[in-house]
Amino acid sequence: MIIVLSPMAGVTDNSFRKLCLSMGADLAFTEMISINGLVRKNRKTLLMLPDSDERSIVQLFGRDPSIFYKAALMLKDTPWIDINAACPIWKVTRHGYGSSLMREPLLLRQIIQSVRNAGFKVSVKIRIGWEDQRNFLDVAKAAEDGGAFLVTIHGRTVEQLYSGKADWEPARILKENLKISVGISGDIFTPYDVIRAYKETGADYIFVARGSIGNPWIFRQSKELYENGHFEEPSLEEKKETIKKHLEMEISEHGIRGIMIFRKFIVRYLKNLPGSHDLKERIMKIENEKELDDLLDSYFSKLISCEQGGVEGGNIKS
Repeated sequence: MIIVLSPMAGVTDNSFRKLCLSMGADLAFTEMISINGLVRKNRKTLLMLPDSDERSIVQLFGRDPSIFYKAALMLKDTPWIDINAACPIWKVTRHGYGSSLMREPLLLRQIIQSVRNAGFKVSVKIRIGWEDQRNFLDVAKAAEDGGAFLVTIHGRTVEQLYSGKADWEPARILKENLKISVGISGDIFTPYDVIRAYKETGADYIFVARGSIGNPWIFRQSKELYENGHFEEPSLEEKKETIKKHLEMEISEHGIRGIMIFRKFIVRYLKNLPGSHDLKERIMKIENEKELDDLLDSYFSKLISCEQGGVEGGNIKS
């Protein structure tokens, strides 16, 4: 069982990938990267590429096999290339990218072959299909025929986006019908979900997406649960240090904009912690690193003191 950080637009930047890898993720995928942006050497696109960490996998999107080939030749620090045939967002599918490729399995096969011709191993991420064409097995077989070594399926249709409950049964069907490796994605939010997805489907790769936001410990915990039958929750001190480290990484990567980027993470980090509602509201207005750092220190110092029976006596309000 290989547990990986799934590609997420606006989430899996270099900072978050490195953090999750340090927390036990076996692999971490980039946000989906445009092949058109790559070949044009768009600065913003180039900044999305990973450094030399061999555990960071680049995911590309587009539809022209010749451009996929050119884009692949520009990459050197990724062990393989993942093709996005799963993104359901309209601004992506209307151009024929993402999950639109599921309507064109022969084109997807050509794309895979073009990337393999560039010298890379190839994986593909798909969905169940469209509501009127749930052709995940045909698409997966086309990917296998094209030379992909791994097909990962998100257990929702394109129209579902990220609503409703993910269906894991298609992952089991792929595992029974393909000779290559299978990955599963969708509704994997806890270590228990990781183990259940593995046992119910036999998938080789377990992709953790939204379940990792604000909880990078899920990778370590899943391995602990698998190996020992139980897992440890991070202490308040570890939570504080991880949050501050993540904030520092985002600012180092993105400059002052890293504070705004970090907001999507801090909301999840603080979920269910006492007195966090008011803290979240204050954090959303802060644009200064030291002010934010001091606020986090103050909050967690009081929280830890309460846990240890300190003088605050349970009152963590400022």
